[in-house]
Amino acid sequence: MISLRPVEDADASLIFDAWGQHAANFEYLTARVFVSIADARAYIRALFPTPASLAFHIVTSSGVVGIVKASVLGHRAQIGYVVHEAFAGRGLATAAVRQLVARLEANPSISRIWATCALDNMASARVLEKCGFEREAVLKNWVTYPAQGDRAFDNYSYVKVPRAAG
Repeated sequence: MISLRPVEDADASLIFDAWGQHAANFEYLTARVFVSIADARAYIRALFPTPASLAFHIVTSSGVVGIVKASVLGHRAQIGYVVHEAFAGRGLATAAVRQLVARLEANPSISRIWATCALDNMASARVLEKCGFEREAVLKNWVTYPAQGDRAFDNYSYVKVPRAAG
């Protein structure tokens, strides 16, 4: 159904064309809608806050439809994902998160995989729950979403502890 392909520095045009220029995809992202390929280039740089961090294109028979990523810091990996709205509701995010989590769980140094989502983003909450994450908290005024006016939003915190770690 999907495959994951590593994001590379040269992929800015691909990201911009595939999903980055479409405002609807940014409702729950901390990034601003890309108005140029330079914005997509800056986004790619931000995907890798540490050398251990991972980012993959979500690829279907239609081409690239989104990204799934993990910011890895020590024993923790925070995941995130976006699927182009035109492809939403088809299980693509769930399949991508499952594949990413399997990679993370294969790394014995990772003992916490976590994610957040807006309280009203039920689709994202369902993805995480289908992938074995448990809701652990509500994070007050956790994040801003530029597409929603830069005000702070509460988020659910979800966690998955790899079997070997727990």
